[in-house]
Amino acid sequence: MEANDIDWSGPQGSFKLRAAGVVSDGERVLVCAVDGIDGWFLPGGRVRFGEDSAAGLRRELWEELGVRVSVDGGPLLVAEGIRDAGGVIHQEVCFYYPVAWPERVPPEPVTGRDGNRFRWVRFDDLAGLPFLPPEILGVLTGRVGGLRHVCFDRRAPRPAERGKSPDHGGMTGRRA
Repeated sequence: MEANDIDWSGPQGSFKLRAAGVVSDGERVLVCAVDGIDGWFLPGGRVRFGEDSAAGLRRELWEELGVRVSVDGGPLLVAEGIRDAGGVIHQEVCFYYPVAWPERVPPEPVTGRDGNRFRWVRFDDLAGLPFLPPEILGVLTGRVGGLRHVCFDRRAPRPAERGKSPDHGGMTGRRA
């Protein structure tokens, strides 16, 4: 983590602003894993103060892969994740952009930097991976189309909220 990353924590919880790429090569998508996170996810990282999310994604992919990519157009998906870990709220907002693998760079093998491990996976095989966050699989596999805003809240309802009709508690998809 860099000092100017939009990422902070305190006694009430933590917040991260991220950007990630749906880096594709035909029918395949690039996924990433790192030590300490139990699963595969789309490559990217934290956005820094003063940088927009697309610029943050370009920088992160250069840092992680050593590959310069272009991020053209708007995000495919905006996802908000909220989880509770022992009474502490953790919240993350991530912008997911479509990114084509540069034609001038052979896609095999993909070697990461800074402990990142990468592999290509067919879009159709993503559901068979321990993929994070699983709530976005429908968008990635084409079952849900168009720009989506996905908000998921993994907190358990508080006792006073039980029996109420919650406005959270699962995935909600809204067109942006």
